[in-house]
Amino acid sequence: MIRITTAFIITLAFLGLGERIASAIEFPPEPPKKLIIHTVKSGEELHLLAGYYFLDCRQWVQIYQANMGAIANPNKIYPGQELYVYVENDWTPPFDLDAYVEKWRPYLLSGTVP
Repeated sequence: MIRITTAFIITLAFLGLGERIASAIEFPPEPPKKLIIHTVKSGEELHLLAGYYFLDCRQWVQIYQANMGAIANPNKIYPGQELYVYVENDWTPPFDLDAYVEKWRPYLLSGTVP
């Protein structure tokens, strides 16, 4: 019984100390983002859009999370759908999106890599 009580008191003390430490840490504010409203075109998919906007196809989840109310299935987006994409304020298009989709879409459909 004494062991349990001692462990309980130590746990409470640790949690109280942890709370004070966590509340004392100040994180710098996140820089503001620029909102782009992207109208989906035929052949576009979330990972292709992530490659365009973030230069990393694996970041498709960011676009999905910002549009969960509009996207029922992340594997299916439709032409004409408007998606919110939050990018850095100084973001500029790195390349032509239509040419990028045209180049990579056949590989994605066939499951091969060039």
